Amino acid sequence: MDILLTKDEYNQYAALCECGMRTVLTRVENLRQEAELTGVRNPYATIQNRIKSYDSVAEKIARRDMNFDKAALRQLHDIAGIRIITLYKDDIYRIRDALVRQPSIELLEERDYVANPKENGYRSLHLIVSVHVYFRETTRSVPVEIQIRTKAMDLWASIEHDCNYKNDTPCPAAPDTFAKLARILEDFDSNAIDIRDRSGAD
Repeated sequence: MDILLTKDEYNQYAALCECGMRTVLTRVENLRQEAELTGVRNPYATIQNRIKSYDSVAEKIARRDMNFDKAALRQLHDIAGIRIITLYKDDIYRIRDALVRQPSIELLEERDYVANPKENGYRSLHLIVSVHVYFRETTRSVPVEIQIRTKAMDLWASIEHDCNYKNDTPCPAAPDTFAKLARILEDFDSNAIDIRDRSGAD
């Protein structure tokens, strides 16, 4: 991989992405406040956000065997990321529908790993959206990745990431174990909806 993009050049692009992320965050916060004001149960348990660092993006581009230049950046849609954590699985689609109805948000791509989990058991709904941002005296279209998942899905993903990406010597039995845990948590998410509906909590 040839590194043709300086850290300063990347930080300028990351600043543009952060503007886009904050635009989407404002829409999400507005939807959360609307749910609170209408007395409807608030599906937004936790909202997180991040901008990928220069080193993280360089590593990802290297894995793709691409040159680290401006053209490569334009192919990455997850430099700005928002993660929305819900209590219940059906809230994932409720939030998704509310977001894509926003006139200022354009849905570019959707990957549903809730309905179609990855082989290792990973579950989450991934959306790539685009928003218009006024930045340095010009209007730009900026991609932002939104991940929506339950607390159970997030717990699984956090532990799996810690074991497989932060551990130099991952356990050989880990894939089978994580697939088993994913099935258990999938049952948990389904039963949680049943308990909620029976209790009249929604």
